Amino acid sequence: MKRILGASCFIGAACRAAASPVERVVKLLEDLQGKLEMDEKMEQKVYDKYACWCEKTSARKAVAISEAQADLRAFGQTILSTKGRVATLAAEISELDEAIQANAGATAKATSVRQKENEAYVADTAETKQALAALQRAIEVLVQATSPKPRGSNGEDVALVQMAASAIRSAIAALPAKAELSSERASLLGEFLRGGSNAAYSPQSFTVQGILTDMYDTFTSDLEGATRDEAAANTKFESYIAVKTVELKDMEAERQKKEGVKAESEVRLADTQQMYDDTVAQKEANIKFFDETTKACEAKHEEWTVRSDLRKEEISGILKALEILTSDEARELFSSAIKEGKEVRTDSKYDTGRDISFLQLSNSMAEAPLRAYAALKAQSRKAHSLRLAALAAKVRMAKVGHFDKVIAAIDEMIQTLKEENLADIAKRDQCKEEYLKIESTSKDLQWKIKNNAAKINKLAKLIEMRTAEKEKTIEEIADVEEHMAQLTAMREEENAAFLEAKKEDQDAIDLLMAARDALESYYANHSVAMGKVQGSVKGAALLQQPEFEVSADQAPDADFSDKGHRKGEAKGIVSIMTMIIEDLNDEIKNGMK
Repeated sequence: MKRILGASCFIGAACRAAASPVERVVKLLEDLQGKLEMDEKMEQKVYDKYACWCEKTSARKAVAISEAQADLRAFGQTILSTKGRVATLAAEISELDEAIQANAGATAKATSVRQKENEAYVADTAETKQALAALQRAIEVLVQATSPKPRGSNGEDVALVQMAASAIRSAIAALPAKAELSSERASLLGEFLRGGSNAAYSPQSFTVQGILTDMYDTFTSDLEGATRDEAAANTKFESYIAVKTVELKDMEAERQKKEGVKAESEVRLADTQQMYDDTVAQKEANIKFFDETTKACEAKHEEWTVRSDLRKEEISGILKALEILTSDEARELFSSAIKEGKEVRTDSKYDTGRDISFLQLSNSMAEAPLRAYAALKAQSRKAHSLRLAALAAKVRMAKVGHFDKVIAAIDEMIQTLKEENLADIAKRDQCKEEYLKIESTSKDLQWKIKNNAAKINKLAKLIEMRTAEKEKTIEEIADVEEHMAQLTAMREEENAAFLEAKKEDQDAIDLLMAARDALESYYANHSVAMGKVQGSVKGAALLQQPEFEVSADQAPDADFSDKGHRKGEAKGIVSIMTMIIEDLNDEIKNGMK
């Protein structure tokens, strides 16, 4: 027992000289309970911080997404109105361009007409002036030729008459094309020109003179009228051009103004479109982050719930062990049954009436059922299979040496998996045939074929693995049955008289084993390997990580301790209880000598 006291000190509790080994175990259990409760509080704070971050970040991102939606609606309305404004301005500018072109065309047309009218006026004026000069010359010569002359100047008269006739001919030839002579005047002028030298004193000369004078006055009046008309037409043209010039300037100014407004609207449209695109991208990023954060927070909540439940289960095992070890009957029993010192020179041939040999079983005999249970449980969670979970429960509940039903269940499941495999193969073949017939659903069938093939491969591997596990389990069961047969043979010789004497030690062993089982149940149920029960174990220290300033979108660290975080302390306590059990068992054996 003194060695056991030393082992309890090794675990970390303060050693008192008067304390019994069981009291040491109780103290260690209470310390382990306190540590687990402290772990729960510390990790609860870590989880609360993470949950707070989840709540705030999700709310912030939700608000950002809502604001982005509102901004997108506003940007969309602005884009539509701006596009409409740009289109309206473009149409107005196009209309102004057409009006400017029409103005330029009207101006060019009016200028062309005015130029043609002026050219006609210049030509008519020159022709009229030429005719007036010729008429004036003819009138002057004719007046000179018909005026009275002194006697003896007949030669001069003839010359003057000839000059007058020549001047009249020139005047008639110089008449404008639009001028028309009446037949009477033309006849008189012809007779005058045919009269020759005798026409000097002919009465017709005065008539011709009057005709020429009348023609001169008419052409002069026509020239003055044409000059007035030309001046009026030119004034009207200049007024028209002035009006068109003003209109052109106004339209060009209006077009320039509208082009400026249109350019500003296009710039605003481009900026708004860019802001719209940026907002869409940011909104999509926020939605993706929101979905990922929600998923991560839900996973972390599930992780914390599982970890907290596991820790509560672990504490429940400790409380049950404490309840067993601290009752008044247990204290009285331990004080009577446990003696100082360590039992030595024991003989294993004696049967103490309590089977503690499972603590000494090899890995192949003691851990094989647990490994089978853990493997089935892990696969059932991974595959979400209720059948595997039920099979794992059968393995867990089966007693040593009674695995016939479990093996039968495994055989049945393997057969079921084979049948499912065949069904899946048939389904795959059906899918392949339908794929060839129905081209419109080819993509869907390809997806089914791919998934069915993966499922078949998975089931084939699972059957292979289960078959190997079955063979190994059968071998281990045979070893366990053989070993149990040996142990049963060793316990066949019991001394009836010794039963009463060893009952007290057996009851103490029962209590310690119950307490130990209660403590070990959590680790066994969750496949937490504790290693060899005896030996030194050092618990891992909880490292406190410093906090740093990080982005608001970065989740805080929320790593929870492993389900076997305190297995070191539990292992030490189990080791002490195991040594006490073994010592009591050895005490019974020594008494059986």
